[in-house]
Amino acid sequence: MYYLGIDWGKNKYGIAIADKETLIANTYKQVSKNDVYSEIFNFSKKEKINKIIVGYHKDLVKDKQFNEFIKKIKQLKIPIKFENEEYSTRIAQKNLIAIKSKNISQKDDVESARIILQSWLDKLN
Repeated sequence: MYYLGIDWGKNKYGIAIADKETLIANTYKQVSKNDVYSEIFNFSKKEKINKIIVGYHKDLVKDKQFNEFIKKIKQLKIPIKFENEEYSTRIAQKNLIAIKSKNISQKDDVESARIILQSWLDKLN
């Protein structure tokens, strides 16, 4: 069983995964707005997803695209939880700089998804 973490964005999404045994979030992949639904739906068909954790902040309440995204993934009938993500991109960029990663702007969404998911997992203990 897996937990799936999502860093939502207007054009690109970061996806992270963690298995129920280790409770350690790992980066999975970055997908475009056009591919996000098929990626989540396909992953959920291959693997048992226990919960989907979506990064969230107060400004997203009024965002039509965000609310449409949530409505669409609710069709999976997998419980969705929300985790505060207000500083996840900043933390992700600092993490990537610390490991001397190249193309930080191309990797920060996936690292943000990992941070969001790990933050939620840490609260389980």
